Amino acid sequence: MRGVPRSLVMALAGASIATLVAGVLGLLDPMALLITLGGGIGVTMLTFSRARLASAWEMVKTALAAVDDREEIVATFKRLARVHRVEGAPALERAAQSSPDPFLRTAIAFAVDGRDTDEVLALLGGEVRRHEAEGESARQVVLMLGKLFPAFGLIGTLIGLALLLRNLGTATSLAAIGPGLGIAVTTTLYGAVLANVVVLPLATKLQAHLDRRHTAMQMIIDGTLMVQRREYPTRIERVLRGAFALPDTSERRGAAIALADRAA
Repeated sequence: MRGVPRSLVMALAGASIATLVAGVLGLLDPMALLITLGGGIGVTMLTFSRARLASAWEMVKTALAAVDDREEIVATFKRLARVHRVEGAPALERAAQSSPDPFLRTAIAFAVDGRDTDEVLALLGGEVRRHEAEGESARQVVLMLGKLFPAFGLIGTLIGLALLLRNLGTATSLAAIGPGLGIAVTTTLYGAVLANVVVLPLATKLQAHLDRRHTAMQMIIDGTLMVQRREYPTRIERVLRGAFALPDTSERRGAAIALADRAA
């Protein structure tokens, strides 16, 4: 499935398998699922605006597809620094447009405009804060779902118990009280599974993505300022690797060569 994040495909496959297993074991109760899943999603839609929900969904999709791009950022700034020193600012701006990162393109555009360091820092810092606010907003939506699913599981349990007690006095067989008892048990099960198997891992993945993205944006700011000062590409690489705890590729390359010589 081209264009679909692998983690999203795996999540959908896992949900399908879980649904199939629940159906085989007789644990699939449409009414209990409607109470738990429908209730949690419904209250979330009433709590947040449509724009905020759409933004949160886009952020979650991005988190599911995201990878660690710090090495790519270092390589990009080495290339941009070389272009700036050899061909000048217009070539630098053209070279930056090939980057898939919109924040990096914006940062280079600010630097090429001739703005001073303080102004560039202020503008890019505002972009960082805006992204962090959007990420926190998305995280709050996910956490709200994580709270609502167990809550509606408990509400479903109370509904099931109320149905059970209503039919208890007039019941002539266990079949009369079975539906209420089934709803009471399965809603709690659904709430626990949705919260701990789906929402909690999703919130953790989203937080990890936000942390990685914050680090990447700080790298872009530092790299942009060094490119603006026409620093050497090797110095930019050394500074970025040292500041953000990336392994030194020259050391790894030297170790690989030594190992190859030793093996020979």
